[in-house]
Amino acid sequence: MSILSVSCWSRPVRVVAATLCAGTVVAGAAGCGDGGDKQRPLTDLVLNVEQIPDGYTVVPASVDDLIASNRSTLDQAASVTFSPDECTPTADAAFNPQLNDANTVLIVASSDAGTLSETISSVVRDVDADRRATTGVCRVVTAEPTKGTLAGSHIVTTTTELPGPTGDAVENELVVRSDSVTTLPDQGVRVRSALLSNVVVRRKDGSKVTVQLNLATVDQGVLKQVPADFQPPMSDGSFVQLVQNAVDRAAS
Repeated sequence: MSILSVSCWSRPVRVVAATLCAGTVVAGAAGCGDGGDKQRPLTDLVLNVEQIPDGYTVVPASVDDLIASNRSTLDQAASVTFSPDECTPTADAAFNPQLNDANTVLIVASSDAGTLSETISSVVRDVDADRRATTGVCRVVTAEPTKGTLAGSHIVTTTTELPGPTGDAVENELVVRSDSVTTLPDQGVRVRSALLSNVVVRRKDGSKVTVQLNLATVDQGVLKQVPADFQPPMSDGSFVQLVQNAVDRAAS
């Protein structure tokens, strides 16, 4: 789990892929399902338009954008030091390079308050690695970039684990709230609050998919001081229910 950002897990959410197919926003190479006993394509598993929270509008993008964003984030993460050292994230580096437009679909929706993204991939993510990097002694992690626009900054991320989805189809899960404060070299600050989830879901045919649902606040710019309170654009409880809805749809 990278604490620099929020897309596949915690990168800043980028506008990534979607096309409209039979009332469902989808991405990737697969087409709309035709029903019957055939395995449903990944495009049928993402939340449909009616399940997107009120106030959010689906935006178009491409899986290639997601892949490019992932690559950039991994490149940046290579020049970041993490404290405690054992909290250096590893799941993104193993998961992200395997994604392509044949094995991954996603939907993105935005509002004035934040950006919501759901990614579903047949690549199985190491959720246990995410857990090791964000809970226990890694609940509070400091990152110090040494290159790029954030060089010399201190990023402190506090992660709070939330209730995960339930059901026989849930193989592994981690749902968290992530609050980060970045102190820039000139002492200006940036804050971001995000709700993040990774769930490995077993489908009816026995195959597994990774369901990622993430919601992050919009960029508030550079502030003079850390606000007394900053919140994600959705309550923890509402997000937990949305994750459950996404998992149920992917497993159905």
